[in-house]
Amino acid sequence: MAPVKKTLGPLGHTFLKDWRDHVGLDQEMAAAKLNISRTLLSKIEGSKSPYTQRHLEAAAEIYGREPWELIKVDPNDKGSFWSLFRQAEKLTGKDRKRLRDIIDAALS
Repeated sequence: MAPVKKTLGPLGHTFLKDWRDHVGLDQEMAAAKLNISRTLLSKIEGSKSPYTQRHLEAAAEIYGREPWELIKVDPNDKGSFWSLFRQAEKLTGKDRKRLRDIIDAALS
């Protein structure tokens, strides 16, 4: 039986390029840190070639983010709550409880 060719859907948009720009790296520098070619990085950032888990985790480490943030969070969106949540996660004790109470009250 002949192998069945799978039709792959289009690659989804990521914010990999936006995060690279946000941390001030050009493609050449980022590609070197990721140990891939600049051409491959360009294709990944342009959704022309898929990223691998290894690429995503390495980029997250270099850019100082979590892997999922590189896919879902736009660093240029000033109205986003993600950066606030990231900072809030670092709170402890009374400060954390106070912030949680404020958020709970606002959402009630």
